[in-house]
Amino acid sequence: MIRAAVLDAGVDLRGPLAAIAEYGIQFRVNEESGSQVIWVNTQDDADKVVQALARWEQLREEGVIADPAPGNGSLGAYFPFSRLLREMAAAFLMAPVTMLLILAAVIVALVSSLGSDLQPVRDFFYPAFVINPGSSAVLQLLGQIDSMRLFIQTLTPVLLHFGAIHIVFNSLWIWQFGRMIERTQSSLLYLVVVLWIAFFSNATQYLWTLTPNFGGLSGVVYGLLGYIWMWQLVMPYGRLRLPPAMIGVLLLALVLMEVLASSWIASAAHVGGLVAGMIAGLLTAGISKLRR
Repeated sequence: MIRAAVLDAGVDLRGPLAAIAEYGIQFRVNEESGSQVIWVNTQDDADKVVQALARWEQLREEGVIADPAPGNGSLGAYFPFSRLLREMAAAFLMAPVTMLLILAAVIVALVSSLGSDLQPVRDFFYPAFVINPGSSAVLQLLGQIDSMRLFIQTLTPVLLHFGAIHIVFNSLWIWQFGRMIERTQSSLLYLVVVLWIAFFSNATQYLWTLTPNFGGLSGVVYGLLGYIWMWQLVMPYGRLRLPPAMIGVLLLALVLMEVLASSWIASAAHVGGLVAGMIAGLLTAGISKLRR
């Protein structure tokens, strides 16, 4: 790109940028060494920027246009911290459980350096239950959960992530599905569904591998997928719906991950979460339909 103009950091950009925009020019602004730099794509656009700024300055001196109202019009004002806080507050009001879940996962990821330092989060891993052959593994597992601490540990693996892509991918899908559910149903019901899916998906993964070395929200993601899927099957005209193509792609991805990367992916947690979500979806949607 071409540097079209350099303005002092204290210059209010609202007027100059409005003048440039009238020319239909695509431009970018950034800060460099205490100055505000306007960048454009071509030399012709750079010449137009110079003309626009000169004309704006002339009209301002002639009193044809007034100076903007007092305020911070520098580049930093286009990304105000207060606006970020308002948007986060709105997101919390719209989907509080979803936002808290994502925030908790992000905090755990930061504390563990994206999974490269597991010592600070060692208590978040699944408990090392003893499962003996010859009797029901599920009953053995349930029988060993004799404290609230152990029960919480059966849930916390969903907060563990191993890499930036891992947490970004899961957070985006949690936000997509969780926001949809919380906007159409109560946050309390959604919380119960998430806890049920987390417990079931983690237990499935542990019983399948008998190792606690797993984590991530992807089991919950597939659980919410199954939940919404069952709701739209039972209540086809309800507000809780996903495009059939999206469901198909995610189910195909589940199969491909098992085939191509089974040693790296907690596939049992995905399947367990999907089944748990489908059960919860059938149950809650069925009750809702009967009430109507």
